[in-house]
Amino acid sequence: MSLRRGIPSLTALQAFEASARHQSFSKAAAELNQTHGAVCKKVNELEASLGVELFRRVSQRLVLTDAGAEYAHRIRVNLEQIRQDTQQVVANRERSTLRVAVGVTYGAQWLVPRLPGFHRAHPSVHVRLIGRDQPTYFQDLNFDAAIHFEQSPLPGLASKMLMADDEVWMVAAPSLAEELVATDVAAMPWIHTRDLPAAWATWSEAAGRGHSGHVQREGGDHFFDFFILAIHAAVAGLGIALLPRVLIERELANGELVRVGEYAAINTQKTYLMFPEQKRNWAPLLTFASWLDAEIARYRAGFGERGRGDGGHQVHPALAAPGP
Repeated sequence: MSLRRGIPSLTALQAFEASARHQSFSKAAAELNQTHGAVCKKVNELEASLGVELFRRVSQRLVLTDAGAEYAHRIRVNLEQIRQDTQQVVANRERSTLRVAVGVTYGAQWLVPRLPGFHRAHPSVHVRLIGRDQPTYFQDLNFDAAIHFEQSPLPGLASKMLMADDEVWMVAAPSLAEELVATDVAAMPWIHTRDLPAAWATWSEAAGRGHSGHVQREGGDHFFDFFILAIHAAVAGLGIALLPRVLIERELANGELVRVGEYAAINTQKTYLMFPEQKRNWAPLLTFASWLDAEIARYRAGFGERGRGDGGHQVHPALAAPGP
């Protein structure tokens, strides 16, 4: 047996490792489903090609030499690694990876807490989330789909609307909300977000304060590029915030934030699942899209009766503004 690139044949190494473990050609042959003669021949050829004695034949018994014992240990470790690598390749062949670009806040606040349920229901599809707060056009093909928030879908992409009627609520930390019993909302610090630049102007107009467009105020307010920062600022009590309900579900549920009054406005940013046209009928994407529809239906069912306005969450008695 010649060594190709300095590596013996895999069958010879398997024959040697089994013979070393059992210290018997016969038992190794039974394990490998080969004849005694075939195993013995492969081990002899391995010794000849290496120029090293691996076994001593003593009274019809196999006894490993020192070199054979060390070599057997190393080969056993590497054969096990080959076995694990092979299993991983087979598993990956049977499991599809769906790469989804998603806004960091939406991913962290709404999607990730629900993903364990997806993986339990669909173990053959692995969803890999990639934080992306800018539009995704798929030119570099790094993504299979994107969850994006726009007033209309991006041009040149296939899309599926996930939600178009989520609401913007006025919220605050419980400690700050208590101050509103004797203090007007306009006198409190406001939290502004980049992606809802007209939110406070819309509230002011609904409250009959005559504002239109952007509201200009003197100091005291806080401005954040990302919703996740605005959410944490509101929880910390920095001010009152107008935030999409879909992003603060957990904070409302655990009491870190409470609604201030019953003000609600439809979020002008709709939620879309976007993807290249050629992936429209790709099974993993269809599975994920169907699961998203079901999860959003459950989320919307949690709104409670529209007439109540509280969606089942605590509403602070301070009246921020009349409902729209």
